Amino acid sequence: MTLGNNTIWMISPDVRSTYTEDGAVLLDIKKGVCYGLNPTAARVWGTIEGNSQGLTLESIVNAMERHFPVPRQQLAGDTAECLQKLLHMGLIQLNGHSRSSDAPPGGS
Repeated sequence: MTLGNNTIWMISPDVRSTYTEDGAVLLDIKKGVCYGLNPTAARVWGTIEGNSQGLTLESIVNAMERHFPVPRQQLAGDTAECLQKLLHMGLIQLNGHSRSSDAPPGGS
């Protein structure tokens, strides 16, 4: 899926989160499914969660740049990949519209 630079990423309204030393735990209350995020994905999640209006990929990468000393192009690619995974699981939305698959939890 190709996404434009103006795509706004938002947290899905049915998802709750808590943070741990190892990252974050997300609960999709609608599906009754828990997900674990590693520290890097938790940082992406927290960045989006911190802005109720949603953020563009560029804004998320700008925030991530302050925490990870890697080339911006690599950071943008890794962040986009993380966003795609979160979107596929239904944990985040594009411009307020869910694009999650109907795949069962743990399925591909």
